[in-house]
Amino acid sequence: MQTRYPRRLALATLAALSALAAAGPAHAQKFPDKPITLYIGFAPGGSADTVARALAEEMGKNLGQRVIVDNKGGASGNIATQTLLNSPADGYSLVFAAIHFATNPWIGGVKYDPAKDLQMVSQITSVPVLMVASTESGIKTPADAVALAKKTPGGAKAASGGVATSSHLAMELFKREMKIDMLHIPYKGGAPANQDLMAGQVDLMFDLMSGSLKATLDSGRATPVAVMQASRIAALPNVPSAEELKLPRGTHIRSWQGIAVKGGTPAPVVKRLHEAVVAAATSEGFRARVAQLGSEVVTSGKPEDFQAFYMRELARWQSVVKDAGIKPE
Repeated sequence: MQTRYPRRLALATLAALSALAAAGPAHAQKFPDKPITLYIGFAPGGSADTVARALAEEMGKNLGQRVIVDNKGGASGNIATQTLLNSPADGYSLVFAAIHFATNPWIGGVKYDPAKDLQMVSQITSVPVLMVASTESGIKTPADAVALAKKTPGGAKAASGGVATSSHLAMELFKREMKIDMLHIPYKGGAPANQDLMAGQVDLMFDLMSGSLKATLDSGRATPVAVMQASRIAALPNVPSAEELKLPRGTHIRSWQGIAVKGGTPAPVVKRLHEAVVAAATSEGFRARVAQLGSEVVTSGKPEDFQAFYMRELARWQSVVKDAGIKPE
């Protein structure tokens, strides 16, 4: 009996290891077997919310489960991120990632390690940023914005969708290059910032291109000043680019959006999610929606590609945050 016991134990151990080895693929095959939640760090109605909801709808078709968008606005998107990090690393909680993911870690108050605690899944868009002015401000050109900033104590009032968002970063780049002051007024998302812009409560803002922004500009409730990049965009062909207006290259900015999960999520699950995100982002319905917003669909070949891109973005924006002295809300 004693001579056979170790052999039985070895066989039992081998069987257990074989079962564990098969568990990963089996788990991936079952995933998902319930609805998935996509957290977004901004208020409903803004450009990020529009893209997130369009993607979630298409992802649901691919995954065979609902993808529910849950808005967790505030704290520069950190409330949504922290909600993700407080959830299990099982792929049933996603977060809408954007430039604030590359700036928040340098601002302070972040209680996570971006390189370890977050896992990028795929980029989904590259997004133009526009300088937009209140009709009451009298701003028609970037030169007008500079003139108003110079003659106004404290600088022109500039709204943003939140601290360290693309709209805030674009303002800081413009300030730095044009050597002017602006009074930054952050909101909990682009939609409420736009409301105050249309009401004349603020002078200008740098906003992500979106369907709602296009409707606002087409209606004349706000004035489009410039697309902050090298070229014009098809959605607003009459709005000049920063390049055409001979603004310094340092003022150019193009945002990005993507999907991330909690670090430690099983690789087969991340792979399945990546497949679903790419399928959704390249679907005819999503492409058409993004085209209406004036954005471009850009996906990642594999999760590691988006992770590497994210690491580069972290390095890029560190100096901007430091030079601007950006602090948490």
